[in-house]
Amino acid sequence: MKNTKNKKKDKSKMKKMAMSCILILGSIVSAQTQTVNLDEAIEIALHNNNTLKISQTSIEIAQAMYKQAMSANYPTLDLRVAAMRMDEDPTFDMMGTTTIDNRQTKAVYTSLGNAAQADGDLNTAGTYAAIVAATPDQTQLPIDMEVKIMDRDSIISQVNMEYPLYVGGKITAIVKQASLGKQIAKEGKRRTMNQVVYDVKRYYYAVVLMKQLKVLSHETLERMEFLLNLTSRLYQGGSMHVKKTDYLRSKLSVSFIKSLDEKIAQREAMAKAALVNTMGLQWQTEIDVADEVLSKPVMDETMNKLVQDAYKFNPDYVSLKLAIDVKKAKVDESKSDFYPHVGLTASAQNIYNSYDYGMVNDTNSKSWTIGVGATWSLFNGMRTSGEVEQSKLEKLKLEQTKVLLEEGLALQVKDSFLNMQSAYKQFMILEEAVDIAQENRALNTRAYQEDMVETKDVIESQLFESYTKGDFYRSEYDHAIARAKLDFIIGIAMQEDKK
Repeated sequence: MKNTKNKKKDKSKMKKMAMSCILILGSIVSAQTQTVNLDEAIEIALHNNNTLKISQTSIEIAQAMYKQAMSANYPTLDLRVAAMRMDEDPTFDMMGTTTIDNRQTKAVYTSLGNAAQADGDLNTAGTYAAIVAATPDQTQLPIDMEVKIMDRDSIISQVNMEYPLYVGGKITAIVKQASLGKQIAKEGKRRTMNQVVYDVKRYYYAVVLMKQLKVLSHETLERMEFLLNLTSRLYQGGSMHVKKTDYLRSKLSVSFIKSLDEKIAQREAMAKAALVNTMGLQWQTEIDVADEVLSKPVMDETMNKLVQDAYKFNPDYVSLKLAIDVKKAKVDESKSDFYPHVGLTASAQNIYNSYDYGMVNDTNSKSWTIGVGATWSLFNGMRTSGEVEQSKLEKLKLEQTKVLLEEGLALQVKDSFLNMQSAYKQFMILEEAVDIAQENRALNTRAYQEDMVETKDVIESQLFESYTKGDFYRSEYDHAIARAKLDFIIGIAMQEDKK
């Protein structure tokens, strides 16, 4: 399963890179405009966005910090090798006295004297007796000597091992903080992705709207030019209802529509430029959007459900809840100093020295130790209590901030929902109004051809239809933008975030 997911991710990345390359090369090598749909525009923007790359780096940093925290669960093993030369060979002085027991020696001389007396050698026996009499049982011998303990050149190699057995829950708390830090970094990336998607949707929808308005302005201009020609013929033909002022009014209307058409073209170009910039492409890249119309507005969500979704998916809210959990773990970390810290230690040492005696004999040159140690802070000026209190207050501050964020999120969701609802109602009203305006324009145009209505009525019907259609398209756009903003606030601009 894991390999399958990785393959899908790799294919997705390759697709993004290919699309980006096609657009960039297509715009530079040839002057041909490249067309993208909404999903392709989002993929390219996500691939090229530098802020998203920074967010990914933040995740990698958090992962590295987590690895550091996890290392506390394992023993540390250090190798130390040192080669040193002293100014001279180290020695130690032996000063004082030592006691020699002479009783065995006296016993030997006594035995020899008895043996000589038994042999009839009285002179020898007397000599031994004199020695025994002159020798005390114990003799104090003074010592004053300098002893070499090792050569001045040494190579010392040492391996040390430390393993924490009990640290009052500190390691667990630190690891939990690092793990939560990874999740916060991921939420930061998700926030950036949602922002990118929202920006792409805003400019993509703006381009679609401008395309619709451009088509509408062209159609209106075509009809108004037809009306101008018709007015000119009626005026020159001696119509009783058409005056020169009507002709001038028609000509002025045509000029007004031409000016409006130019403004729409300029706004379309700016919307495309903004979309190109959001997608992370070169400024000279020429693109167009695949959609000609916006989706029909629907209202399929309730405000309460949207607010609850925001509490579940909004990256800022989720990050704040994770931050509260971090502070809770920080309290546990601070409390760990109230308890003793117990650890297992072990070491092995080898001393190489050319001198084979003294302190570097065969017994001392190789050695090892193993033991258990404990430290317990009995009093540190109430520092630990202060750290615990600080961590608790920081956690309380975040909990208070969470309440404010909940209210702020609900207000933002409500605002966007009401905008979406208003746009939907306008769409429903204008959908019928467009049909009425089209019928009204057609009737006035036919009547005008028969010289049955005044020029201003025809012009009014033409412009009224254009304004109605323009508002109709605008209601679709407003609904789409409100929906996109609502998804951004909730945190589901990327649809997979809701799964």
